[in-house]
Amino acid sequence: MNMQNKISSGLYSTVLLNSFTVFPEYLISVSILYVLIVMVLVTYNVYGLMIQKALSECIALMLFMACYLMINDDLIPFEIVTSYDHLESGRGFVITSSVVTFNNSMINDYFGFFTKFVVCFSSAIYFMLISSSLKEQRLISFEYLLITLFAVLGLMLLCSSNDLLTAYLAIELSSLASYILASFKKTSNYSIESGIKYFITGAISSAFFLLGSSFIYGFTGSINFTVFSALFNDNNILLDSYDFAGGALFSTGNTFYFDQPGLFQSSFATEVGLALICLSLFIKLALAPFHLWSLDVYEGSPTSAAFFFAVISKLSIFVLLIRLCFQSYGFINFSACWQSYSLFVGLFSVLVGCFGGLKQRKLKTLLAYSSTSHMGYSLVAFSTNKSFAIQMILFALVIYIITGLCTWFIILLLKLKKTDPGNKYSKELGDLVLLRKSNPSLAFVFALTMFSVAGIPPIAGFISKISLFLPVLALSSYMQYIAAALISFLISLISTFYYIRVIKVLYFESVLVGKLYYPINTNQTLTLSILVFSLLFIFVNPTLLYLFTCKAKLSLF
Repeated sequence: MNMQNKISSGLYSTVLLNSFTVFPEYLISVSILYVLIVMVLVTYNVYGLMIQKALSECIALMLFMACYLMINDDLIPFEIVTSYDHLESGRGFVITSSVVTFNNSMINDYFGFFTKFVVCFSSAIYFMLISSSLKEQRLISFEYLLITLFAVLGLMLLCSSNDLLTAYLAIELSSLASYILASFKKTSNYSIESGIKYFITGAISSAFFLLGSSFIYGFTGSINFTVFSALFNDNNILLDSYDFAGGALFSTGNTFYFDQPGLFQSSFATEVGLALICLSLFIKLALAPFHLWSLDVYEGSPTSAAFFFAVISKLSIFVLLIRLCFQSYGFINFSACWQSYSLFVGLFSVLVGCFGGLKQRKLKTLLAYSSTSHMGYSLVAFSTNKSFAIQMILFALVIYIITGLCTWFIILLLKLKKTDPGNKYSKELGDLVLLRKSNPSLAFVFALTMFSVAGIPPIAGFISKISLFLPVLALSSYMQYIAAALISFLISLISTFYYIRVIKVLYFESVLVGKLYYPINTNQTLTLSILVFSLLFIFVNPTLLYLFTCKAKLSLF
């Protein structure tokens, strides 16, 4: 009998391995430790410039291997296995969907897989792009790249978080690494100032997140998204191995079901908690009026660090917003709590991002305003409370990442032939006046990228903006959404001015004296060409990306 129990226990442990779905995160964690040990043993800071490029490319290879593991791992379910089996009593139904692990704190569905893959793949490209610019920025310590890898790990964990505590720890892992990246240049007052401002803003955001989580936990007695979905959705949903003292449960065999869909309706505590958590995430996304930190942080940070903040980190925050507001709190019970809130913040962000960038002459500050406006468009679509909006947001954010990779890579490639010793590597629009003469192909690619950011065809940015307007136009029966669509469209037309102004500086400034830049090598040209070609290809044939985002959306429900 004991032997049979041992065999059963061993078999049960083997079967549980099917639910172990964090191998990519483990690969990155082990890689961080391995690189740290090797670099400490074989090198010192004096040799940093000799190994930074090779180390950056090595980390990019690790991330590509993590992407390969995500695609080919049989333990990760790629198919949507959601089935609804009605009970004989007719009082509820079972939802069998994604795999949860680590005591339901991590979830593995196609939505998490898709977003995690995008974060990992774009981060790998990011490490490839910055490898040749680390010398110019004088980032000679290998710790810079390892800290960036810690931030990537936090973003990947955030995509798979299934409770508030795991999400908080993932956000803090990424945020603490970002604070160090912003202030990494100890000899620069601008970098230290940006790091301190980023730290103070991040601490305030974390305080709001914890306060909101405490309100929700005090009312529900749980921090798990699966439990929230069972409590707050209108349908009767399986409470997998959860029992609530005041709830009405009925069972068939060993399975428990919730039979009072109206028991946990809207309450002041949960609405305040959800609002505070959304406020915390809006600060992380640099949405207006919480965007002021991003202007100074982007401008004062090293360019490669600002590159990471502006491009890579946005998607994971939106994943948490979608899981919390759409998947956990349902479509009806709490929609009034965050719909109007998100609509106002989204419209205000679009307005501030447009008019704030009109007078800007600094490139990094201009891109900070651009990021605020793009996140505002996504939040306006998010506020429609439509499942269709999730697909459009994912579609637009993927195009935003590709466009951001291309834009910031061009800024990194602008290496002056004659530098000022006091230069803090802050580029202004006036520095681009001779770019079309010193490097015509780079100027042409920069112009195409600005057309994409402005949403002008035939570049993918046009489709991304149209996609974000579609969920808002679908609610044409509501006056506030008609007004929101009209205001967003008019502001997007106005915002094209400061993107086209960059093109005007590139091609139509009659200036004979300006700054000259070094030519770019073959590998950089090939990488930049692939990024620009992907923007053109998505405009011509967006079907494949639409299918991936649609499947990710369906896996949520």
